[in-house]
Amino acid sequence: MVGGDSTGKGTKKEIKQQILAESAQLESLYLNLYKGSEVEFEALIELMTDALWQRRAALKKLDLEETKWVNSAKTIGMMLYVDLFAETIEGLTEKLDYLEALGITLIHLMPVLEKRVGENDGGYAVKNYREIDPQIGDMAQFNQLVSQLHKRGIRVCIDYVINHTANDHEWALKAIGGDVTYQSYYWFFDNEETPRRFEKTLNQVFPNVAPGNFTYLSGMDKWVMTTFYPFQWDLNYQNPIVLNEMIDILLFLANQGVDMIRLDAIPYIWKAIGTSSRNMQEAHIILKIFREVISICAPSVALLGEAIVSPETILTYFGDASSPECHVLYNASYMVEIWNAIATRDARHIALMPHFESLNGGNWINYARCHDDIGWGLDENRIRQLGFDFYAHKNYLIDFYYGILKDSFSTGELYEYDPVTGDARNSGTLASLAGLEKALATNDQYMKELSFKRIELIHALFILKRGIPMLYAGDELGQLNNYSYKSDVHKAHDSRWLHRGAHELRLLTSGNKIHRLVYERIKSLIAFRKHLLISTEILEERLFHIGNDRILGRCWKVDRSEQPYIQLFNFSEDRQWLHTSDLKRNSWHGVWVDQLTGKEFNFEEDTILLGPYEYFLLKYKK
Repeated sequence: MVGGDSTGKGTKKEIKQQILAESAQLESLYLNLYKGSEVEFEALIELMTDALWQRRAALKKLDLEETKWVNSAKTIGMMLYVDLFAETIEGLTEKLDYLEALGITLIHLMPVLEKRVGENDGGYAVKNYREIDPQIGDMAQFNQLVSQLHKRGIRVCIDYVINHTANDHEWALKAIGGDVTYQSYYWFFDNEETPRRFEKTLNQVFPNVAPGNFTYLSGMDKWVMTTFYPFQWDLNYQNPIVLNEMIDILLFLANQGVDMIRLDAIPYIWKAIGTSSRNMQEAHIILKIFREVISICAPSVALLGEAIVSPETILTYFGDASSPECHVLYNASYMVEIWNAIATRDARHIALMPHFESLNGGNWINYARCHDDIGWGLDENRIRQLGFDFYAHKNYLIDFYYGILKDSFSTGELYEYDPVTGDARNSGTLASLAGLEKALATNDQYMKELSFKRIELIHALFILKRGIPMLYAGDELGQLNNYSYKSDVHKAHDSRWLHRGAHELRLLTSGNKIHRLVYERIKSLIAFRKHLLISTEILEERLFHIGNDRILGRCWKVDRSEQPYIQLFNFSEDRQWLHTSDLKRNSWHGVWVDQLTGKEFNFEEDTILLGPYEYFLLKYKK
């Protein structure tokens, strides 16, 4: 970290010299990517100097701790849309007591920057990176919110869309006006020849609602690259000025006091003809540059990478030992395998997942639902090894969570359904997918009890796991699907709005007590994690073999010299017996106590009984 202590600024000249003293790696990365761009690199140093000069003393004080908070077991996250949670930033400020009481210490505010008017991909089509969406507030109100959150010990994450801008962004409007400088910020082509060459090796993100990767602009008589929607124009990072502009914005956002910046769609940011233009090595170099810049100018700010790819690929976005990239990544595969195991009542889907340790001091975010759909990115070889036909199994999951199978407890909808291949993804709130909606609709008391147990089990699976637990707002209330989106012309085509309903705090005082029960149980799980790990961290986590396929075994190490904590999860609605030989082969003997209930288990007895969807966290009784 440069720029003096937490209160002193130093002169701009001194700050610049200190930045240059720490920028050897940055310079190497930059000039290897953009050969001959010394002038642009000097411009980068200047904007870094300005950003560090403007960084407030309170933020520099946070910088002294760097990003140690990322690996704290007491970091508990919640993602939410400001307008859906509280209508406005001021409304959110008034609901901070609720978040604090729940135990949240990290709040991820879904897109808050000024978005495109009309269709905007849920806010991911950004019109202005330096202003808050006027529908929810302004930058002064946002700064005040951040200050209030910090006073309560709650850190803040916001989204930064780095692959594209909206087509009404200032740069795009200048490009439309004929400014060739700003046309070079995007991928423009005078005819369809080059786009066709690109398309030969590109996949489609939204093949049904937004097919193809290019859009023809009749007013300009040009084609522009639009990987996502036609109103989202891809930025051209082969132009070093674009990278400088985006770093300038990165540092502007960091200086608003946010603690984590979610970099959206990172696998897509570098394009090259004849390739998939996904997960390119140059994209990794850009992320390494981002990391170097933020480490120098705002070292307490963590970068969260959004890359929904295979576990082997996502791991690479932590970077390597000599050059780190993201501080935090989403454990998307774990989310998928939770729902896979819940539908099949088969714990092997999680138990046989490969273990990938986070690198460079980074961490994983664990979650069960988010603002997006559930895409069934299953490991084909592992599915076949378990004895399933891969495509039949995938279709089973799609139909199960759509709710059309006879034995399905789920209520959901399809997203991006392809009638030719039968492929689809699934939308729905956690509670509706876990059976609560169907149970309430049929007034089936037994189904209500089972759905409650499933909801609790699912939350326990990611709250009681090494990494950062991240709840999706409304799930802590057992909130159900919201079908009102179908009457909104801008949302009706996108079933993901099914689980993006307004936060229904009224459920806590409604006539149906199950929502209050869900809230209290999840609140107690959060408090339990924070209390259990108050003076320690999870040093090691591993899965262990269980002879009963319905039960998952997982253990924590919080002290190298002590016995681990043993976790047992029953994925079935039926009682399951566990033979203690599965435990004793790990040299675990004697009496163990469930830390949640105080119930004791003697491993010298032959079996342990787990009730429907029951789970334990066991500690050795000395």
